Amino acid sequence: MSLDMYYKSGLIRKARCQISDDMLPILYQIHDNAKFPRLTWLIDNIYENPQIRPDVAKELVNEMLGFEKLILSLHLPFPRLALQKMHTFFVGAATHQQVIYTVSN
Repeated sequence: MSLDMYYKSGLIRKARCQISDDMLPILYQIHDNAKFPRLTWLIDNIYENPQIRPDVAKELVNEMLGFEKLILSLHLPFPRLALQKMHTFFVGAATHQQVIYTVSN
């Protein structure tokens, strides 16, 4: 199951992002890692349609950067574009102080 995420980016428009089924195994690589508590929380709650507050989105931004550095240091393959899209999405929500709404499919 994938997780569709969105936040309001204007009166009518919504910014959207998705954590696809292909991304989940990659995210599970850091599940329960003490350095990534917010990503672990997101993984644990992905099917419960969590709302993500702006402060949590900011923490996710920082953890995603750390996650990317970890993967690069281990020379593991990873979907760079998908991670960059997620990072940009969380940055936008944190910057604009918007709550992220989620729907699992």
